[in-house]
Amino acid sequence: MNNRPTLTEKIAFAIGDGGCNLVWTTIGSFLTLYYTDNVGIAAAAIGTIMLLSRLLDGLSDLVMGSIIDRTHTKWGKARPWILWTAIPMGLGLIFIFSVPSSLSYSGKVAYAAISYTIVAAVIYTACNLSYNTLLALISPEPKDRVMMSSIRFFFTMATVLFINYNAQKLVTRFGWTGMSVIFGVIAAIILIITFAFTKERNNKELNEMVNKDNGKVAEKNDQPTISVKESFKLLGKNKYFIFVTLIFVVNYTALGINNGLRIYYARDVLGSVTLMGTLTLCFILPKMIGNLIYPYIVKILGNWKSMILGYILEMVGLILMAVMPATTTAAFTGLVLLGIGGIPHNAGLFALVADVVDYGEYKTGVRLDGLTNSATSFGMKVGAGLGSGIVGWGLAFASYDGKLTAQTAATVASIKNIYTVVPVILFAIGVIVLLFCNLDKKAPEIEKALAEKRTIHRS
Repeated sequence: MNNRPTLTEKIAFAIGDGGCNLVWTTIGSFLTLYYTDNVGIAAAAIGTIMLLSRLLDGLSDLVMGSIIDRTHTKWGKARPWILWTAIPMGLGLIFIFSVPSSLSYSGKVAYAAISYTIVAAVIYTACNLSYNTLLALISPEPKDRVMMSSIRFFFTMATVLFINYNAQKLVTRFGWTGMSVIFGVIAAIILIITFAFTKERNNKELNEMVNKDNGKVAEKNDQPTISVKESFKLLGKNKYFIFVTLIFVVNYTALGINNGLRIYYARDVLGSVTLMGTLTLCFILPKMIGNLIYPYIVKILGNWKSMILGYILEMVGLILMAVMPATTTAAFTGLVLLGIGGIPHNAGLFALVADVVDYGEYKTGVRLDGLTNSATSFGMKVGAGLGSGIVGWGLAFASYDGKLTAQTAATVASIKNIYTVVPVILFAIGVIVLLFCNLDKKAPEIEKALAEKRTIHRS
């Protein structure tokens, strides 16, 4: 059996995250602005809605992870969910950016809460968790996973740039709903392409597992007879699951703050909303380039050391922006450093999740792709929820008023501090967590053990 994905398949997998980001980055970067300035919802209410929805969303990730592990179709267990959620992803984006103006204030808040929760906790969870799980199923080779993650995040960053340079232009021309229709249709098409041109290789092999309860080996293509309760017990034995989940929470809380406040930082701190695209370019372009060369960086430093160094560079960039006057030079320099430091926390972090899946199988004898990958989605959602909550509450604390043409000096200073200082604290926590999560040392032993196991099962 050919276990190596082709270049076409690697690209088909990689563009899938572009489809996810046409929905999620658009929500993360512009939904708060849409709610405060267009719909008229208070910033504090927005922060609360987003945090509570994401906490529920985090729990739904664990449920969806268990569902993926129990999905068995001719397409595999992760791919079919990408197909089934492609169109709902596009429709969900449209639904969110179409708050009826005829509703009362309470009605608008209820509409926002319901639509946001449905998209975040149900549709996006099912789609993105399945997509992340697919990485470990396409190839058992860690090198392939790093390579696919690197290509993936090149397309991801390109998509983020496309969104930040074009969203406001499309809103001006077609309105918020019109913009969401365009992005939603493109997202659905991309996700269908990812489904159509990828395949799962590990699924049949990994169903040949040892049943811990009766000592029997499952036959090929049979589902492993492991209950949901037993799955969670086995997951609890994988200590790296907890660590990687915390890293995702830290990273995506910081990213949520960066995405949610960037347009306010450009407009109110630097004085020009047109700088939004350039700020994003400074942050994204280093990641785009770096993701392509990251596999070669890993060969020199390893994934773990690269991630530690990344946190340090990110903190330096943010501290520079915090202590220097709010000028474009300081902002551009700081965001470039933030972008460079973030390279390992894209490709490297998602490759680390696949390694955690392998460790779980090595440790317990049972492979839990979907449930372990729920760390990815759970951490992303809870982190993004915290980030969005901090943005909303921070704007409220800063006395932000969307009806004013210019904010007060105190409001501007608060926006700057939230945008820079809070992520520094988060990244410092990330360094501490990462000190307990060095899988690079164990990787050769794990890879060898799993290869021997699968050889025995195939024979």
